Amino acid sequence: MLDLFLSGGMDIFRAMRMLVPPAWQNHPDMDPDLRAFYDFNSKHMEPWDGPAGIVLSDGRYAACNLDRNGLRPARYVITKDNLITLASEVGIWDYAPDEVAEKGRVGPGELLVVDTQEGELWHSDDIDNDLKSRHPYREWMENNVHKLTPFSALTDDQVGERSFDETLLKTYQKQFAMTNEETDQVLRVLGDMGQEAVGSMGDDTPMAVLSSKERLVTDYFRQKFAQVTNPPIDPLREKHVMSLATSVGQEMNVFCETDGHAYRVTFDSPVLLYSDMQQLLELSDKHYRNTILDINYDPNEKDLKQALLDLCDQAESVVKEGTVLVVLSDRALVKGKLPIPAAMAVGAVQTRLIDANLRCDANIIVETATARDPHQFAVLMGFGATAVYPYLAYEALGKLVDDGAIDKSYRDVMQNYQYGINKGLYKIMSKMGISTIASYRCSQLFEAVGLHTDVVDLCFKGVTTRIQGASFDDFQQDLFNLSRKAWAKRKAVEHGGLLKYVHDGEYHAYNPDVVGTLQQAVKSGDAADYKSYAKQVNDRPTAMLRDLMKLKKADQALPLEQIEPNTELFKRFDSAAMSIGALSPEAHEALAMAMNKLGGYSNSGEGGEDPRRFGTNRNSRIKQIASGRFGVTPHYLTNADVLQIKVAQGAKPGEGGQLPGHKVTAEIAKLRHSVQGVTLISLLRITISTPLKI
Repeated sequence: MLDLFLSGGMDIFRAMRMLVPPAWQNHPDMDPDLRAFYDFNSKHMEPWDGPAGIVLSDGRYAACNLDRNGLRPARYVITKDNLITLASEVGIWDYAPDEVAEKGRVGPGELLVVDTQEGELWHSDDIDNDLKSRHPYREWMENNVHKLTPFSALTDDQVGERSFDETLLKTYQKQFAMTNEETDQVLRVLGDMGQEAVGSMGDDTPMAVLSSKERLVTDYFRQKFAQVTNPPIDPLREKHVMSLATSVGQEMNVFCETDGHAYRVTFDSPVLLYSDMQQLLELSDKHYRNTILDINYDPNEKDLKQALLDLCDQAESVVKEGTVLVVLSDRALVKGKLPIPAAMAVGAVQTRLIDANLRCDANIIVETATARDPHQFAVLMGFGATAVYPYLAYEALGKLVDDGAIDKSYRDVMQNYQYGINKGLYKIMSKMGISTIASYRCSQLFEAVGLHTDVVDLCFKGVTTRIQGASFDDFQQDLFNLSRKAWAKRKAVEHGGLLKYVHDGEYHAYNPDVVGTLQQAVKSGDAADYKSYAKQVNDRPTAMLRDLMKLKKADQALPLEQIEPNTELFKRFDSAAMSIGALSPEAHEALAMAMNKLGGYSNSGEGGEDPRRFGTNRNSRIKQIASGRFGVTPHYLTNADVLQIKVAQGAKPGEGGQLPGHKVTAEIAKLRHSVQGVTLISLLRITISTPLKI
């Protein structure tokens, strides 16, 4: 992208500050003119987000840009003979202290540029002062940007109210698979507390494609998360670098800067409240024309796949005619029609608009009943939605308020719900080291599990999918099943059972029968009790992929003399490297005792091991010692530490004394590379690269 910008005539300063900007949205002290520059350019290019230290050169300029979080170190040294060295560490080459003219670092979101032609060094402040003064960005933004009136500033008659009566609400809940359990355990908590409900880790229900119940399309996606090389962000402590700010309007030519390019409407969250949705629909047609596309279809006229293709044709047509806000809505539900799953509709329309080179001319707004929890919002935005209006969630919350289940006003409950979903989106984005919703939108940071390639190709093009499964026919059958329940007046809203075990609800691997028979087998030690437990597991409904597999028997049995004895086999067994902080001491020691008894290996984990376990059957045969790689606080060795090191290396207690610093370092190195070495808690606090003093 940088190469494209430079080839198009853009200078390196603007190009890099637009691609990798600092965290300007929540900066309290940023110059207003500079803020306007970043705000103006954010409309044309989302930040290339994530931990990165970027070094680059176009032949004239040599530069380094750091991400907005500053999670990658970039330090420089300038010597008196004007030699500049920049790297992750300052000690990569030898120089005398008296040679140094300047030392520093490229901070979060900063850009350092060396002009080799003019012999100039440009710091971020110099670059920003140049950029903000090129055009009257502040004036353009003040004249052309429209901000939605915040929910908190509206009168009570403008915040909205329930529009569904009890019968209609139940119909929508049944059609869109909203159970009483979800209403109480998910929505009520979000509306009352402003955050997601706290639950135990893990999911023992069947994968969506293997479930016998009707599941939403969003259940077929698993969020990707960052590995160690791309660290996640703490969305609570680093919230100041994160932003959900959203804007709508046409994206203009990024190479041309004029006041007309500042036309946009901005708001603080992509989770729309009633008043936000109404304000968007009332915007002027000159710059923000909207068209509502009904995504409900008649199954007697077309199937689900054809309905999606027709929807894509509609979307392409209205955008060509000048529509800027494409509103995909399943609200106009009537008997005899089925709603296209919103995630499918968004993904298919997104792909069509991209293929037709129209995506930058329009924004996709989703008015749907299928968005209730943060994951569902994340899927919609990850596949292209600009903003989402979750009307059914608000209707259900409104009923809870009217019934007295939540002792708060309608205004407070709606604000709490939006705040809770916002927190959930921050958490999801932070797993991939992403700070802004603009960078997360259209990123497709999911893996599809159990979707047929026909569905993926049309609706979720480009997403990773290793296992096929549900086709358009399967999803349409689910919609039929839900529709029959929805319009049957005597059919009540289902209790649920996805979160907690309910008889005749969703299957749970750890159901009462499985847990009860296991406990009985452990207590009695009786073979019959174990077989009863094994039958519960082996004969369960298909819930996981392994349930679809079975052992393939050989045509001929292997002679007994060729079979390895279990004592040899167990020597190759080891348990996972879990720190004691991840387990209780009892569980950690039980694993070690079990592996020692078998002749296998247990692992201490990075947290080290209590020396009292050495030489006992609780000793872990594999030991890990943290190396200081994760920025461990430097620690100067005490005489007691040195004595412990010497004792660990074979010295007798009482042979105290001093060791030179380099000797201590050598002793530590021996410990780190010794399988039988003694793990000392004091050693875990040492940064090896720090000069050690005694």
